[in-house]
Amino acid sequence: MKKHIITVIVVLISMLFTYAAIFKAMDYSLFMSDMSKSPLLVKYDMNLLAPVVLGTEFLIVILLNFTATRKTGFFLSFFVMAMFSLYLSTLYFFFTNIPCSCGGILGKMPYPVHIVFNIGFTVLSGVGALLSNKS
Repeated sequence: MKKHIITVIVVLISMLFTYAAIFKAMDYSLFMSDMSKSPLLVKYDMNLLAPVVLGTEFLIVILLNFTATRKTGFFLSFFVMAMFSLYLSTLYFFFTNIPCSCGGILGKMPYPVHIVFNIGFTVLSGVGALLSNKS
């Protein structure tokens, strides 16, 4: 049963990160433009940050889909989702009219829904890491 739960979590998280990364890559200039509008990211070079974000998202998918690296993938996913949830919460509670650079349907979600969605995937990543730890 535990193996099936881990598989479902891997599929869900992989779908999320694959979708998000592909959507950002498909309209890379919009992704960079939206990121550059964030008051929390103005100090960072978007030419460096944008590929790191995309690379990390694709890396998580790769790590999750190999048994030997799955636990690392879950921990990285947990960290990224927790940080992004904190980032979105900060934008929502302390700033106004900040576009989300997520792309696709994720970028169209209202901030409160997006924050809850991200926290849900943070929890899923944590559960996956805990279940993988016991393997």
